[in-house]
Amino acid sequence: MKRLILSITFFTILFGQRPGDDVVRAGVDAFYNYEYEKSIRILTQARVDYPEHPGVHVAWAAAHWRKDETHLPVEEIYTNFERNLAEIVVVYDTLVARYPHDLEYQIYYGSAKGLNARIFLGQKKWIPTLVSAYQGFRIIQDAFEKDSTLTDAYLPIGIVEYYAGMSNVLVKAGAEMFGLQASREEGIRKMEIVANQGPWAWTESMSILSFIYQFIDIDDEKGLALSQILSEKYPNNFDFQVHYTFSLMVTDDLKGARKQLKRLNPQLAKMGPRHQKLYTSYLNYLWGYYYYVTGDNEKALGFMDQCINLYTSEMEGFLANAHLHKGMILDKMRKRSAAVNAYKNCIKLPSHYDATKWAKLYLDEPFQG
Repeated sequence: MKRLILSITFFTILFGQRPGDDVVRAGVDAFYNYEYEKSIRILTQARVDYPEHPGVHVAWAAAHWRKDETHLPVEEIYTNFERNLAEIVVVYDTLVARYPHDLEYQIYYGSAKGLNARIFLGQKKWIPTLVSAYQGFRIIQDAFEKDSTLTDAYLPIGIVEYYAGMSNVLVKAGAEMFGLQASREEGIRKMEIVANQGPWAWTESMSILSFIYQFIDIDDEKGLALSQILSEKYPNNFDFQVHYTFSLMVTDDLKGARKQLKRLNPQLAKMGPRHQKLYTSYLNYLWGYYYYVTGDNEKALGFMDQCINLYTSEMEGFLANAHLHKGMILDKMRKRSAAVNAYKNCIKLPSHYDATKWAKLYLDEPFQG
């Protein structure tokens, strides 16, 4: 649900041929490359030079939000984000009124409204979260129904269809009421269209699909292809580098993975405290998995424990894998009772992760190695 709300509203609909496109794209690229100061500087000036560019205002607010997340207390992050969103919603109100037939402004208006859901989500206000996410999505969906050539709009629609496809009957019924297909396959198809053809949202679509192919609907080759593109385009984005390294390992390129791991250690040390806290657990998992596949069970187990103990991310894919592989290592070491506990901890996580399915299997039948 957290990734759903973030992805529906965050850089999902940046498209079109407009004055200032190149400048805004440079600001967005800087954001994805973790160059937040540069991104904010570019986008702040772009708001002055190109005030009618549809995407510049929401991109500016999102860049401030992500920069604040690297060093500010949570309460201050949301205070600043709420203030910036209020400012840009007023801007989009004006633009929509001035250009009622320009669907791009309507879509960005929906994106700005939907971003409020992220504030409520962080405050654990569940009903306002759903209301805001729904309001933003409906505006986007309405614009897409009027003009289906808006390719990037496939992303939020595909995300909702994918999420509904792996949810319960009530969620599926709700999606179908809005004319959506509650189908994981259809959701992936739409996201792949954006990844291959989207003029702006391809980055976000590739990132989401990479995660899906690595942790939910497993496709190692596709996960590698997507994560490699992202890692090469944005070399300073630690998250993209982590996922690329993981894909190298699961496709048996241990030499390439080892090279990546040696680069990630010093890169992490240069990051801010919040990013270090977040990604230290990821890096511990990667080292643990590397030692697991190379046969050093003692080292692998130590790194898996470190990953689990330090984990803070909302995205639980690596955590589920860490619990699973910890159990598998313990089974290989003939420590069945401890292995069972690890599998049970894995199963407590959302059931859509592929790791939880294997954990259920090994809970009944010990992993043989």
